[in-house]
Amino acid sequence: MKTCILPLILTLSTFAQDTWPRFRGEDGTGVSSAKLPTELAEDTLLWSTKLPGPGSSSPVIWKDKLFVTSENRDKKTIALICLDARSGKTAWSKPLAVGDYHLHRFNNTAASSPAVNDKAVVVSWFDGPSNKAMLTAFDHSGSKLWDYVIGKAKTQHGFNLQPVIHQDQVVLAHIHMEDGFVGSVSLKTGKDTWKTNYKGDGEKTSYVTPLVRKTSTGHEVIVASHAHGVFALDFATGKENWSLPGTMKQRTIVSPINVLAGSGSKDSLIAVGCKSGVYFTVRPPVKKGEAAEIAWRMKGKTPYVPTPVSNGKTVFALSDGGMLTALDAKSGDVKWTRQMQANFYASPVIADGKLLALSREGEMITADVSDGYQELSRCSLSPGPESEWSDATPAIAHGKIYIRLGARIDCFSTK
Repeated sequence: MKTCILPLILTLSTFAQDTWPRFRGEDGTGVSSAKLPTELAEDTLLWSTKLPGPGSSSPVIWKDKLFVTSENRDKKTIALICLDARSGKTAWSKPLAVGDYHLHRFNNTAASSPAVNDKAVVVSWFDGPSNKAMLTAFDHSGSKLWDYVIGKAKTQHGFNLQPVIHQDQVVLAHIHMEDGFVGSVSLKTGKDTWKTNYKGDGEKTSYVTPLVRKTSTGHEVIVASHAHGVFALDFATGKENWSLPGTMKQRTIVSPINVLAGSGSKDSLIAVGCKSGVYFTVRPPVKKGEAAEIAWRMKGKTPYVPTPVSNGKTVFALSDGGMLTALDAKSGDVKWTRQMQANFYASPVIADGKLLALSREGEMITADVSDGYQELSRCSLSPGPESEWSDATPAIAHGKIYIRLGARIDCFSTK
């Protein structure tokens, strides 16, 4: 295993995609073709920018603009910040008054990751004094376009809602302990396109990021929750296409992913899960009138917070306590396991076939997972005193990796 004090071996970098538009990137896959440096150290640090405050939201990127949120507990605000992705310089910052509200000690008021496309960036936040969840859109120059009132939210651990933009619609999954909904909001007007109500069970909130999946007739929105299991809604109308109720034992945080994405297969297997050892894949129905079915179930130490990542052939599931399990994407058979000797909330990502996982302790672990597990580096990134943990999933664009460490963003690349 290499360490960060060894001389850096530089490789030629290739220009990869120039957008990372939502939590975990394009279609939520968490996969990039970028060739990143194995060692994240001074030699590969392009820039480091101090943010106004800490948070656990992940950065999103559209070409030369990076967007992220940070909190100011003293002023009771969060800020949506736009940085120049090339230099790290701040282009603009817009405050939003969140006030006070109940939070789990590992949660914060800047936990929700923004979503962006070529027209706008949207961010969800919670207005504590009015007890209302909000969605706000800005154009790329920082001018506010609209506010949308999501509505009340009753949670045990505080608010965290990740929006997704697809075809100029903003998709929301707002399923909490009381009455909630899954909905689509026009990015142009900030008005409802459709809203499908889902009654809460009084117990658990869903924190998943919706997955928009392409079907033979259009697209569908896939969500999971303790109250309703896993289900899919027609993207155009909000009508429920299929569901598997009663499949979740606990609170849902890991987001739905298609584990066959990138394999070239026209089929889909949607992986979902929750706390208490539940992680499985769903085979969606192909024809109208058919039922969805569970394809395979994972056994062992399943993930609760970190969403797994798949290269289309192998699913890499990382538990909060650091157990990494490689599973065959089609069958669910375990290929190998590895104890990472760290704790994780951030989701792992794949770049140029290599697995990158940011630990809560602030170490970036890079491993070759093409044939078993070979750790290439374990780099301490020194998060700083503003935040106890490093929980934000990194973003990758322009052949660079952007890592949020509490109240700081570091950008690394080969030079």
